[in-house]
Amino acid sequence: MVLVVLPVARLVEIVVREGAGTSKLILSSPEVRTAAVNSVGLSVAVMLLAVPLGTAMAVGLRHSDVPGRAFWRVAVLLPVVVPEFVLGYSWTQAYGRAGFTDALVGVHWQGVLGPGGVLAVLVASTAPVAYLLAAVGLAARAEPDLERAARASGASGTTVLRTVTLPLLRPSLAAASVLVFVLSLQSFAVPQVMGAPAGFTTLTTKIYADLSFASDPLSFVEAVALALVLVLLTAAVVAPADATLSPRLRVTRVAEPAGAPFSRRPSASRWVAAGLGSYLVVAVGLPLLALLSAALTRAVGLPPRPSNWTLDNFCLVIDQRSIEALGRSVGLAVLAASVLVVIGGCVALLEHRRFGRGVATMSILTLALPGSTLAVALLITYGRWLAGSLVLILVAYLAKLWALAHRPITGALDRLVPEELYAARASGATRLTAARTVALRPMAPALLGAWLVCFLTALHEVTMSSLLYGPGSETLAVIVLNSQELGRIGPTAALSVLLTLLMAVPALPLWVLSRRLRLRRPADTVPDPTRRENAQHARARG
Repeated sequence: MVLVVLPVARLVEIVVREGAGTSKLILSSPEVRTAAVNSVGLSVAVMLLAVPLGTAMAVGLRHSDVPGRAFWRVAVLLPVVVPEFVLGYSWTQAYGRAGFTDALVGVHWQGVLGPGGVLAVLVASTAPVAYLLAAVGLAARAEPDLERAARASGASGTTVLRTVTLPLLRPSLAAASVLVFVLSLQSFAVPQVMGAPAGFTTLTTKIYADLSFASDPLSFVEAVALALVLVLLTAAVVAPADATLSPRLRVTRVAEPAGAPFSRRPSASRWVAAGLGSYLVVAVGLPLLALLSAALTRAVGLPPRPSNWTLDNFCLVIDQRSIEALGRSVGLAVLAASVLVVIGGCVALLEHRRFGRGVATMSILTLALPGSTLAVALLITYGRWLAGSLVLILVAYLAKLWALAHRPITGALDRLVPEELYAARASGATRLTAARTVALRPMAPALLGAWLVCFLTALHEVTMSSLLYGPGSETLAVIVLNSQELGRIGPTAALSVLLTLLMAVPALPLWVLSRRLRLRRPADTVPDPTRRENAQHARARG
């Protein structure tokens, strides 16, 4: 209520107070109409490209005969680890005029700065999201027996995919489509880095321009009105989708109980590996290599050869300001992730009660709410006391990201065996002891995974931070964005490399730890007939 509902209500209050005439004048202006059309059209295009791409990767990696399958299943998630605005900036350094490919082979993409480049980078950054949802859907809903029966009846692999596999994935693919659309609608960093220099505006970049650069008092009202438009668009898409799809997505059966899916020709598996390798080289490999090259090259325009390499750009950006910003970023991310896990756990417990479903839906709405909208709402509501402070940025993180902690914890709670808790209570354990020894151990991977996702997301968040920071409250992501806007190519590349390393270094060991916890199930948490019998006796006595 305090984090979300009240700030959004303040947006409505300001728009109503200004009157319908002013709002109508703002929304009917050619610039606003163009930004709105660009936002919706871009989101639809990203959805139509990213969801099939992510689904194709999930279907291809479903088979164990793909060479290097374990590696590819991790590698396809690399665009998630790279901050979105860093990925966008790296594409400009890789494929733009005088960029990496232009210097090496004389080939560049003329439209990398513009709607085409924005579309390509958003597809690359959201395809892993579609992949994850499709992979989870395949694990929970696939029917290998039906697929093998269809193949035995003479159906081709394409026919089986079209008539058996994809129909079972419809809820997951629908959820992926909604999520990718909303993520693209709220995207700010990529349109700002790649679209704004070419005059391509979206609603999020228009809000940023109104708040950061405009001097007309009407610009603030315009920013508030556009923020409210984004709220309405998001709610109109997410609320019905969550109410319709959420019950269908909660499947508790064991994945692929009848064994692996049908086998295919070895050449097909090699083609899958080759396709994934080519995609990752274009989407992530070359851009990051170009980013590193720009950070190491002595000056813009020099060929990226060892004789022109230097560490001067890194020495230039590693100063007191960036070190302090790094400390603020890490501190905010750690604190936000820790508080969000507690909030997510409370919401997950509340979801099983009568009115908890509405709270869970609200968490999805706030995650889908554009960061620029939420930042404006919080600034209006609490700016009198917290403007320009780290506290306001922390509040924004908490308001925006609690669904990232809530959903993994809810899934882990759904998989708990109630009889184990009953058995522990029947054996004399207190509620706290039963929760600590029976519930928390199998939930450890989900809790650690939720903390890691919240930490990484908060660490590279730039949309809300760029609107809410003040003197002494800059985060490292804001410094990178400001450097890019000033046209400092070498220092910006060096800062981007440092921020990417800052994301990747803690992500890998924590991910490995999460995997080990998930694979290791303590012996005392495995249900047995004695525990079930004790639980039944406890219920009878209760």
